[in-house]
Amino acid sequence: MRLFITTLSLLSMIAFGYALAGYGTSLLGNPVKMDYVIGGLAGGFLCAGLALGLWYWKRKDFFDYDDDSAK
Repeated sequence: MRLFITTLSLLSMIAFGYALAGYGTSLLGNPVKMDYVIGGLAGGFLCAGLALGLWYWKRKDFFDYDDDSAK
């Protein structure tokens, strides 16, 4: 599960990079590629939301606490 959450986090960064690449084409004098921007933002937020949701749902499995150490 940790590897899957890490993969989703990395995929969110890649998707946000696509959004920046679509917007960055305007700096070179080309029109903004809105399909890259919208797809990148949607994919980035989707992957980031899934990664955070899965981490929140499985967070007790990631940390091994003793009842005595929390006192």
